Parts: sequence; structure tokens; C-alpha cells
Amino acid sequence: MLKLLKYLKGYRAAAIAAPLFKIIEALIELVIPLIVAYMIDTAIAGGDIPLVVGLGALMAGLSCVGLGFSLACQYLASKAAVGMGCNIRAALYAHLHRLNLGDADRMGTGALVNRISNDVAQAQQGFAMFLRLMLRAPVIAAGGAIMSIVVAPSMWYIGVSAGVLAFVVLLVVMNAGVKRFAVMQKKLDEISRLTGETIRGERVIRAFAGEERGKTRFASALDGHCKAAVAASALSCLLTPAATVVINAAVVLLLWMGGGAVNDGVISSGNLVALVNYLNQILLALITTATLMVIVSKAISSAARINSVFALAEDGEGAGAAPDENAPLVELRDAAYSFGGEENAVGGLNITLRRGEILGVIGTTGSGKSTLAGLLVRFYRATSGQVRIAGNDICDYTDEQLRSLVTLAPQKPLLFSGTVRGNLEMSGCSDVGKMTEALKMTRAWEFVSDKNGLDAEVTQKGNNFSGGEKQRISLARAVLRNAPVLVLDDAASALDYVTEADVMKNIREASRGKAVINISQRIGTIRRSDKVLVLDGGRVAGYGTHEQLLESCELYRMLGGKEHAAEGGAV
Repeated sequence: MLKLLKYLKGYRAAAIAAPLFKIIEALIELVIPLIVAYMIDTAIAGGDIPLVVGLGALMAGLSCVGLGFSLACQYLASKAAVGMGCNIRAALYAHLHRLNLGDADRMGTGALVNRISNDVAQAQQGFAMFLRLMLRAPVIAAGGAIMSIVVAPSMWYIGVSAGVLAFVVLLVVMNAGVKRFAVMQKKLDEISRLTGETIRGERVIRAFAGEERGKTRFASALDGHCKAAVAASALSCLLTPAATVVINAAVVLLLWMGGGAVNDGVISSGNLVALVNYLNQILLALITTATLMVIVSKAISSAARINSVFALAEDGEGAGAAPDENAPLVELRDAAYSFGGEENAVGGLNITLRRGEILGVIGTTGSGKSTLAGLLVRFYRATSGQVRIAGNDICDYTDEQLRSLVTLAPQKPLLFSGTVRGNLEMSGCSDVGKMTEALKMTRAWEFVSDKNGLDAEVTQKGNNFSGGEKQRISLARAVLRNAPVLVLDDAASALDYVTEADVMKNIREASRGKAVINISQRIGTIRRSDKVLVLDGGRVAGYGTHEQLLESCELYRMLGGKEHAAEGGAV
């Protein structure tokens, strides 16, 4: 939790003032039993009614002052906690954009979403309660113990011993509670993951009549979370009863022994009442602490999970490098990448592409084609070898520089809710004419124009468009970026052959003077490339022109080279 305190920037004054105000309110509360003792021993015993009224008014005034400090503390604590929560969310959101994608994939979307939403809320709530009450409780407990010694030197040990014993019980239970709440949060991650999978895969689930299987898996996850929550709550429920039993036993013992002490004149009745009040204050402080332990346990667990995200390595960016206009646009020098296992997902890549050249990439499923695309846009960093763009290592560029040099059209296009215009403006181009031209080039204008043109609505993930329509809008967005290197990661897989051939022809003509890497499963799509790279199991199975590979690469022929040798194709 301490690691998150740096996100209090802008709210430190409120975070410091809030507990100070609460401490002042606690000190005022500690003074009142002394006034009560004086009222009993002097004003009431002497029948001095004006003094009784005056002391009563003093206590009422002190209570009002304490209330004012308490309200100020509540406001400042809420302000500081909410501000810190906003700063943490902003930092997490920014960190997610810089994460190494391999680490992000391993943690999972559900866990990341849960951390930026639920875990931050838990940490925020815990911090707010800490500022409001957790510092007040020690002051009340310690102050009550000190004042017990002052008002009853011969009997102070009863209350102090009871308080220490109750505090030890709380610490033991809290330590166990943190572990159980951590387990509960992991179960909540599983529920988030299954929920996300169900929403994304609803069509597949229904197509294969998997509703019952999905319900069973979800019910199992809910049952696991329920058991973990019950275990954590059952433990936390022991806190208040344990503290209450210890302190009430002390009160009974105190009244039993104190009665005799009053009769013997060892202690006054007013001081005995004050001693009982201080013991009750200690009791209330410990019960408050017990209640807060539950919230703080959750907050500590959530803070650890938030810090685990911040601990993930950022992808980072270079200090900046000047592109070399005379160097090849793309160079791979024995480049390889591994997702963490002993074998490389893709390796032995030696490719050179100059301006105006087109590289076609084809291969079996799982051969590393998309991994190659990830290397070219620095989603992944080569574990060995080099990836060079415009004469410099790809790691030397800043993010802004790299995105101006390399653009990716992914296999699974993602459109954001809003309008077609808003999605195209992500390319950095806001010129209406260029947007329209790009949509026409990818044959997207023919359906976009029927839906209010550039202002056509796009729902979440672009679900109001078909797969092929989304791919064409995605291709238009990539073309608009106008980067020297264009990477097409099977970006037309949802298009029919005729539409694909037309779209790719347009892109080829618009990409003169650029380097294009066209990844596809179709021979007809890549057969007109200057060079074709054939991948198999992460290794290079062939490299050359379409005609050369038909003669020398058996895998290329198996992938359909002979059948498509006479086909017209695109890039």
C-alpha cells in the first residue's frame, strides 16, 4: 500500500490535514471524561447547579468543536482518497499502453480490467477509511490507557492489559484475513475472465449449443468465489466479538474491584466513572479497528495486485534516431523471437526491403506470421538478431517516430465506438477528401455512404458492420497513415477473392515508393510480390519469387502454388 502513496500528488495537504483533524477530535473526546469526573466529584457532590450547567455547556461546546473537526476530516479524507484513486487509474491506463504485450497477454484482459476498476476502488476505500479512523483509533486507545493511569493509578493495569490482549487478537486475525481476501480476489478475476469470454464468444457458444457448459463453468467459478468470500468474512466476523468479550470482561472486573476501592476511599466515584468511560473508549476504538481491518485487508490485497501490474516491464522507447533516406526501409538480420519457451516462435529471419518493394509472407497456421508482424511494429522485441527500420534499430526510435514510419493493418480489425470519421482520424489525418478517397480505395465507401457517410455510427467493436466491412475500414485507416512501411497482417482475410483482388490492387498502386509486407493465407494475394517468404513452424521454409518457390519449395506448392499459378492476384 505504501508504494501507492506516490499517487497522492496534488492531494498531499488534504491527506496530512485529515488525520490531524481527526486526532484533534480524538483529544477532545479524551478530555470529556475528566470533565464528567470533576462534575460528579465536585459539582454534583456539592450541589452546585450553576457549575453543573456550566460544565454541561462546556462539554456540549467541545462536542460541537469535535464534530466540526470530524466533518472536516471526512471531507479531506474523501478528497484525498478519490484523488489518489483517479491518479492510480490514470497511471494504470498509461502503463497499460506501454506494457510489453507478452506480459499483458499472460496476465489476461479480465485480470487487467479488474485491477483498474475493482482493485483501485478497494484501495481507494481502504485509504479513505485509514485517514478517517485508523489513526484516530490508536490515539483513543493510547490516550485512554494514559488517562486511565492518570485518574486511577492503582487500577490502570486492568484496562491496559485488556486493550493489549484485544490488539494482539486483531493483528492475528488481520494477518490471516489478508491472505484469504487475496484468494477471494483471484476468484473474482476468474469470474471476470469467464464473463469476458462469454460476451466475446456468445455467437460461438450458441452455435455449438454450449450454453449449459458455460453455465456450469460460471457456476463453478461463482461457487469458488463464494467459498473464498465466506471464508474471509467468517474470519473477519471474529474480530468484533473477540474484542468485545475481552473489553467487557475487563469492565466487569473493573466495576467489581472499583466498587470496593470507592468504599475504601482509594478512588473517587467520579474517577471510577471516568475510568469506565476510558475503557469503553478503548473498546470502541478496537471495535472500530476490527471493522476497519476487513476493509484494510481488502485494500492491502488489492494494492498488491495493482503493484503487480506496475511491476510488469514497460515496452519502453528509444531516445530517438534520424531515419536514413538511403538505407533499406526494412532489414531483419537473423531476427528471432521467443514467447518465453526454449524454442523460438519465429527465427532465422533475414530480409531486406527497399522503397517500392513488396514482400509476401505465407505459411502454415502457427508458423509465426503474426509474430513477424509484431516484430516489425515493435509489439514484440527480437530476443536475438536485429530488426531495422530506415537504417536504425527499431528500438532506437521513439514511439511517435516509429508509428510515423510503420503502420499495421491487423487480421482482427478493431473499430472503436463513435463514427467512421472518428476511427479514421486515429490515423492522424482529418482531411475529408483523403478519408473519402481511402474508403473508396478499400471499397468501403460503397456501404459507408449508405449509412450517413463519414458520420456513420460505429457501435462497440464495430459490431454493426460485418467482418469484411470492418477489415475494409481498418485498411482505409492504415492507408491514411501514409507511413513508408505498411504491414498487412492477413488484413483482407474476410474479403471474397474478387473484392480482395480489387482492394489490394488499389493499395499496391497507392503504395508506390513504400515497403509493403503482405501476410496472407492465399497464394493469389501474394503471388505478385517482389519476394515471397514461406514460414513453417517458425522457420524459413522458402524465400524467393513466386516462380522460384513453385520450383524449389514443396510447402509452397502444397499451400496452393500450382492451383493458383494462373490466377490473377493482388499484392
